[in-house]
Amino acid sequence: ASAAIVKDGASEPAFARDKELYYSATTWPGAHLPHVWLDRRGERISTLDLCGKGRFTLLTGIGGEAWVKAAKAVAKATGVDIAAYVIGPDRDAVSIYGDWPDVREIEETGCLLVRPDQYICFRAMRVAKDAQAQFAAAMQQILGKA
Repeated sequence: ASAAIVKDGASEPAFARDKELYYSATTWPGAHLPHVWLDRRGERISTLDLCGKGRFTLLTGIGGEAWVKAAKAVAKATGVDIAAYVIGPDRDAVSIYGDWPDVREIEETGCLLVRPDQYICFRAMRVAKDAQAQFAAAMQQILGKA
């Protein structure tokens, strides 16, 4: 829980087992980004390898290019480094074992914004007509400028 997390209205997922002892993968805002194996230009990497490194990272799927465009515009306007990746066949990376669609908990056109510490700070279930405005508002809240 933090002011640097934009809630999406979903309740925190219930844990089937003791949350102190067992990890339960979720993309609920405020959760650590789940690990999934990806192929990026012939190299096996984790979703965790795409994120961090002192920058925000946007993850989306086929049809979520409006989120990529929004991230680039907001990065330019704010001076905040935001990497953006489309995960899917013939895109920036592809899920090796096909488990990303199950783990991401959003539609193909939705997006996840991951903070530099690899915690999810914004989640959109699907692409929005006002993607840039939504993304800009989320970044303003995350950066404490709202």
